[in-house]
Amino acid sequence: PMGGLMASTRAFASVSVGSVGHSHRRAGASAAKPAASRVAHARWSAKAAYSETGDVTARGAGSGRARRPGSRSGLHVVALTQVGATIPAALTLASLVKYSAAGGLGGLVSHTPSVPLDVIKTKLQTQPEKYKGMDMWQIGTEIARTEGIGSIFTGAGTTAVGFTLHGVFKYSGFEALKFMTFKHGAGYKAGDAIAVFSQDHRIQTLLFAGAMAELFATLILCPLEQTKIKMISDPNYADGWVSGVKRLIQEEGVEGIVSTLPVIWTKTIPYTMFQLATYDVTSSALRSWANGLPFEPPSIALQLPAALLAAVIASLASQPGDTLMSTFNGECPDGAEECPGFEFVEDEELDEDGMMKPKRRGLLETAMGLGPGGLMLGWKERLAHTALIVVIQLTVYDDIKRALFR
Repeated sequence: PMGGLMASTRAFASVSVGSVGHSHRRAGASAAKPAASRVAHARWSAKAAYSETGDVTARGAGSGRARRPGSRSGLHVVALTQVGATIPAALTLASLVKYSAAGGLGGLVSHTPSVPLDVIKTKLQTQPEKYKGMDMWQIGTEIARTEGIGSIFTGAGTTAVGFTLHGVFKYSGFEALKFMTFKHGAGYKAGDAIAVFSQDHRIQTLLFAGAMAELFATLILCPLEQTKIKMISDPNYADGWVSGVKRLIQEEGVEGIVSTLPVIWTKTIPYTMFQLATYDVTSSALRSWANGLPFEPPSIALQLPAALLAAVIASLASQPGDTLMSTFNGECPDGAEECPGFEFVEDEELDEDGMMKPKRRGLLETAMGLGPGGLMLGWKERLAHTALIVVIQLTVYDDIKRALFR
């Protein structure tokens, strides 16, 4: 079944780009052609294109006449518009700018509205004893009561700026790496080793592309995410994101910020790998399935289930890293006797009140101290948070990309 799914995915990817510019159409045929005939032709074209070339930019079958713009086919064909169904036909500066714009806007509109959920989740992870036994609504109410209603939106500035820039590099990098692997050198048809491997190992290639894109995108996000977590865990850390970043640089230095990259990567790399690969494979399969329908379903009907599945898998895969990042970058409140990620050593110097100063633990030591249950702390709250982000982000990215490449 998996082999059939992969073949279907590759075949659909092949025809989805090529069909926009070239399509078999008998002379005199029109858009009024019966739906069943269009579906049958689309299926034949997909098989012919894949068996003939095996490449994602395969030519349309038959006469090769251009399809009239806007005409309807059995395939849900939109060139370069679906992250789950196409490989870029070409990689130019203009196309990279369009991917960057779509990714940046997708990151902005998906992450910013979810800030309150992120605040609740981070508070639970950094102060588990204080909020033990409370649900999301109770935690949010307690935060608003003790810290003010505005505290629910703490870190909105860092989130907006950070994830706009993050989306720019994440999606443009992912699309570029898809092109450089699936269409490497002379391409699949010419037997290029990398292109052949990519086609034959589609899921692994997509996971690799997501990981590499996120590796570099996180470099931009890192200081802003650190600042956000510190502002949430300590309400007095800074008045705004600009002053927060300045304080972070002054106190941690560039070396200190860079040293936390491995912690952040434990969250962001699994998240992006499984988010984009799951969406790519699932949406391709759904569009292939939709070819057999006597009508063309709306894009959202195919995007939504794929995005929801991507959200669940990405959230669970990256949950341990998310807990580690919150714990490792959180602050230990004054007077606290126990803090996740910290230890109180008797031979350490005392603070002004004669209390032992907490000493931050290493990454591996923190993970072992939290244990499996501790690493999954807040997964329900984060799942709601992640589902909101992923569904909005992927659908917005798809739709903006469609508009830009139209």
